[in-house]
Amino acid sequence: MANQVIVGALFQEGTSQVRPPYFNGQYFSYWKVRELSSAAAAQPPADPEDIDEYTDEQIAVVQVNAKVRNLLYNAISGEEYEKISSCDTAKQMWDKLEVTYEGTSKVKETHINMLVHDYELF
Repeated sequence: MANQVIVGALFQEGTSQVRPPYFNGQYFSYWKVRELSSAAAAQPPADPEDIDEYTDEQIAVVQVNAKVRNLLYNAISGEEYEKISSCDTAKQMWDKLEVTYEGTSKVKETHINMLVHDYELF
Protein backbone atom coordinates (compact mmCIF):
# COMPACT_ATOMS: atom_id res chain seq x y z
CA MET A 1 0.00 0.00 0.00
CA ALA A 2 2.79 2.43 0.87
CA ASN A 3 4.47 1.73 -2.47
CA GLN A 4 1.30 2.72 -4.32
CA VAL A 5 1.24 6.08 -2.53
CA ILE A 6 4.89 6.72 -3.38
CA VAL A 7 4.41 5.71 -7.02
CA GLY A 8 1.29 7.90 -7.26
CA ALA A 9 3.18 10.87 -5.83
CA LEU A 10 6.02 10.36 -8.28
CA PHE A 11 3.74 10.33 -11.29
CA GLN A 12 1.82 13.37 -10.08
CA GLU A 13 5.06 15.30 -9.61
CA GLY A 14 6.23 14.53 -13.14
CA THR A 15 9.54 12.96 -12.28
CA SER A 16 10.00 11.21 -15.62
CA GLN A 17 11.94 12.69 -18.50
CA VAL A 18 8.78 12.74 -20.60
CA ARG A 19 6.31 14.30 -18.17
CA PRO A 20 6.96 17.85 -16.93
CA PRO A 21 6.90 18.86 -13.25
CA TYR A 22 3.27 19.13 -12.06
CA PHE A 23 1.92 22.44 -10.70
CA ASN A 24 -1.11 22.37 -8.41
CA GLY A 25 -1.17 26.00 -7.35
CA GLN A 26 1.41 25.81 -4.55
CA TYR A 27 5.12 26.68 -4.46
CA PHE A 28 5.13 28.43 -7.82
CA SER A 29 8.73 29.66 -7.52
CA TYR A 30 9.98 26.11 -7.01
CA TRP A 31 7.87 24.75 -9.89
CA LYS A 32 8.95 27.62 -12.14
CA VAL A 33 12.62 26.77 -11.78
CA ARG A 34 11.95 23.10 -12.50
CA GLU A 35 9.68 23.89 -15.45
CA LEU A 36 12.05 26.40 -17.06
CA SER A 37 14.64 23.70 -17.49
CA SER A 38 12.24 21.78 -19.71
CA ALA A 39 10.57 24.62 -21.65
CA ALA A 40 11.54 27.49 -23.90
CA ALA A 41 8.79 29.95 -24.73
CA ALA A 42 8.91 31.62 -28.12
CA GLN A 43 6.53 34.05 -29.77
CA PRO A 44 4.97 32.62 -32.92
CA PRO A 45 4.39 34.84 -35.97
CA ALA A 46 1.32 37.05 -35.77
CA ASP A 47 -0.72 35.60 -38.68
CA PRO A 48 -0.98 31.80 -38.69
CA GLU A 49 -3.14 31.83 -41.85
CA ASP A 50 -0.13 32.49 -44.09
CA ILE A 51 1.77 29.42 -42.95
CA ASP A 52 2.77 28.54 -46.51
CA GLU A 53 4.79 31.74 -46.62
CA TYR A 54 6.64 31.14 -43.34
CA THR A 55 10.39 30.87 -43.31
CA ASP A 56 12.02 27.82 -41.75
CA GLU A 57 12.77 29.91 -38.67
CA GLN A 58 9.12 30.97 -38.31
CA ILE A 59 7.97 27.36 -38.67
CA ALA A 60 10.44 26.33 -35.98
CA VAL A 61 9.03 29.03 -33.66
CA VAL A 62 5.46 27.84 -34.29
CA GLN A 63 6.52 24.27 -33.50
CA VAL A 64 8.31 25.29 -30.30
CA ASN A 65 5.30 27.36 -29.21
CA ALA A 66 2.99 24.37 -29.74
CA LYS A 67 5.32 22.07 -27.81
CA VAL A 68 5.65 24.48 -24.89
CA ARG A 69 1.89 25.07 -24.75
CA ASN A 70 1.38 21.31 -24.65
CA LEU A 71 4.04 20.99 -21.97
CA LEU A 72 2.35 23.66 -19.83
CA TYR A 73 -1.10 22.13 -20.29
CA ASN A 74 0.28 18.78 -19.12
CA ALA A 75 2.04 20.32 -16.14
CA ILE A 76 -0.87 22.16 -14.50
CA SER A 77 -3.99 21.31 -12.58
CA GLY A 78 -7.52 22.05 -13.77
CA GLU A 79 -7.68 25.19 -11.64
CA GLU A 80 -4.50 26.53 -13.20
CA TYR A 81 -5.82 25.70 -16.68
CA GLU A 82 -8.77 28.03 -16.07
CA LYS A 83 -6.32 30.88 -15.48
CA ILE A 84 -4.45 30.43 -18.76
CA SER A 85 -7.06 28.92 -21.08
CA SER A 86 -7.67 32.23 -22.86
CA CYS A 87 -3.98 32.74 -23.72
CA ASP A 88 -2.91 32.32 -27.35
CA THR A 89 0.82 31.75 -26.90
CA ALA A 90 3.06 29.91 -24.48
CA LYS A 91 4.65 33.24 -23.53
CA GLN A 92 1.25 34.67 -22.57
CA MET A 93 0.50 31.53 -20.55
CA TRP A 94 3.81 31.76 -18.72
CA ASP A 95 3.43 35.51 -18.04
CA LYS A 96 -0.09 34.98 -16.68
CA LEU A 97 1.12 32.32 -14.25
CA GLU A 98 4.06 34.51 -13.17
CA VAL A 99 1.86 37.52 -12.44
CA THR A 100 -0.73 35.36 -10.68
CA TYR A 101 1.75 33.73 -8.33
CA GLU A 102 4.62 36.19 -8.05
CA GLY A 103 2.96 39.50 -8.84
CA THR A 104 4.34 42.26 -11.02
CA SER A 105 7.81 43.70 -10.50
CA LYS A 106 6.24 46.59 -8.56
CA VAL A 107 4.53 44.15 -6.18
CA LYS A 108 7.82 42.29 -5.70
CA GLU A 109 9.67 45.55 -5.02
CA THR A 110 7.06 46.61 -2.46
CA HIS A 111 7.27 43.23 -0.74
CA ILE A 112 11.08 43.43 -0.58
CA ASN A 113 10.89 46.96 0.84
CA MET A 114 8.45 45.77 3.52
CA LEU A 115 10.78 42.89 4.44
CA VAL A 116 13.78 45.24 4.64
CA HIS A 117 11.78 47.63 6.83
CA ASP A 118 10.70 44.77 9.13
CA TYR A 119 14.31 43.58 9.34
CA GLU A 120 15.53 47.06 10.23
CA LEU A 121 12.90 47.33 12.97
CA PHE A 122 13.97 43.96 14.35
